[in-house]
Amino acid sequence: MKRSCGVYAAGIMLAMIVSCGRGKPDQPAAEIPPAPQPAAVTPIDGYEVSTVTDGGVIGGTITISGTIPKLPVRQPNKDTQVCGTATRESQKLIVNKTGGLKNAVVIVEGVRRGKAILSAAQNAQIDQKNCEYLPHVQVMPVNTEIALVNSDPILHNIQFFQGDNSLFNIAQPVQGQVNKRKLEKVGFVYVECAVHGWMQGQVVVVDNPYYAVTDENGKFSITDLPPGTYRVKIWHEYLGEKTRDVTVTGKTETALNMDLKDLLATKATVPITSTPAAAATGGDAKAAGGAEVTVQMHEVPASAGTTFRFDPENLTIKVGTTVKWINVSGEDGPRHTSTDDPEWETPQTPAILPAGAEKWRTRFLRNSESATHTFTVPGKYQYFCETHGPYGMVGTITVVP
Repeated sequence: MKRSCGVYAAGIMLAMIVSCGRGKPDQPAAEIPPAPQPAAVTPIDGYEVSTVTDGGVIGGTITISGTIPKLPVRQPNKDTQVCGTATRESQKLIVNKTGGLKNAVVIVEGVRRGKAILSAAQNAQIDQKNCEYLPHVQVMPVNTEIALVNSDPILHNIQFFQGDNSLFNIAQPVQGQVNKRKLEKVGFVYVECAVHGWMQGQVVVVDNPYYAVTDENGKFSITDLPPGTYRVKIWHEYLGEKTRDVTVTGKTETALNMDLKDLLATKATVPITSTPAAAATGGDAKAAGGAEVTVQMHEVPASAGTTFRFDPENLTIKVGTTVKWINVSGEDGPRHTSTDDPEWETPQTPAILPAGAEKWRTRFLRNSESATHTFTVPGKYQYFCETHGPYGMVGTITVVP
């Protein structure tokens, strides 16, 4: 009986609740706005990642027609137990039988919004293996790191240049050594080994993910471009650069085929040898006051005790003489400097500068480039190449009244 009363009472309460609930219209539950999605992270300032649903493609072939010059071969002359002694073809101009140009870099400029930057692109690497840089040419986003790997059981000394500036210079004496450096400026970076002058490479730093490097047939493809008209740059380490405007429409491929024969026509076709000119005397030399004397910068066989040198190494001149340094290392030769600035000296290359004399420092000189300095203070100067001084590229100049 007690149980029946409890059920009856519960039923009355339920009816009251239902009756009260019907006293007002049903109210829809409040909607909770979705949490904002975090923006895709990009290392590139000013570039916004967004979903590209109607992207187009720029693709084609970069070629050179006509006669292709054969550039001077590279001759390993140090650490031959690892590097070998066989000559190596130049990597600066690789063209297949049909004219396809390898290692041309195609860059779509000015894209500020578009596809994401792949994680692989943000983990660039350059390997030093069998005394070569692998890959020889690569592209990476600005403000990301590149890993510098030494896979050889010998010392490599890797140096990055951007324009006339040295970004860094790292000795890697240990096999398997890895160092990482961030590249923070868009542009073209030249890579060189201070120990093995024939080792050279290129790293192109870009501010968007729309780029490609041509394959062995000169072909390339750049995908997921938002529709629009773009300025496209084709850059090649030996030939230079060329631009063209390209209009991209949604979900279609726009062809870009370009022959760079006009750029080739501007290049010297006579190979530049690394043999010093007859004016170089080697050893010591003297010059009359007020004259200009030339000092050549070049490589010599490792059996001579060093692979890099100033020629002449020791020079005696009179007050008022101008010295001109010229790099004659050849088309595939390394860059050199001349300086007696104590800021750049090392234990192997101490700077010697007479009291009251003006220190000097040339920029990094490419093959056939030169720089001068006029000496007005008597005394003995000892100078060196910033990169190759530790490997024997040191000279002296004695200035007499």
